[in-house]
Amino acid sequence: MTDSEIEESEESGALEFDAAEGVDADTDADTDAESLQALKERLTECEERANSHFDRLQRLQADFANYKKRTAKETVESIEYANESLILSILDVVDNLERALSSIQQDHDVDHIKKGIEMILRQFHDVLEKEEVFPIESVGMVFDPYLHETIARVKCDSKSGIIVEELQRGYRFKSKVIRPCMVKVAE
Repeated sequence: MTDSEIEESEESGALEFDAAEGVDADTDADTDAESLQALKERLTECEERANSHFDRLQRLQADFANYKKRTAKETVESIEYANESLILSILDVVDNLERALSSIQQDHDVDHIKKGIEMILRQFHDVLEKEEVFPIESVGMVFDPYLHETIARVKCDSKSGIIVEELQRGYRFKSKVIRPCMVKVAE
């Protein structure tokens, strides 16, 4: 081969090599472009999912805030109006007391008036029972500092520590003593 042929051959080889290199470069570029496009699509999907989750989270937070406001309002209302049924029951007793007072002006029969007051007192006790308020037994019982309050100690025939007189009745609301009995206890 002559120098010119060698040069041509080198040039053609170089061309062939450059062409082959170009094909590989084009293939790599296509592959890179496809993977870049796939990554962009994947990124778009992930962004959409993230936005969807973020929107859902915001709605849930708003729902929870509304729930808290609503339950707080309901709690306040239930506390404000918790005694409504008790008050209505007491108003019935008040009505009967007012009727008893007006009947005293018309009827001067003491036995009749006493019977009416006893009925009203029974109605009051029924209201208390309905609300689970019960009187505490005291006379004849052993003194209990959780149920009774000693006002005086008296000398008598009873055994020491026994309640002999009740000065003011005590009451229990459900299982809690709301007012202890005021009592006299034997020494």
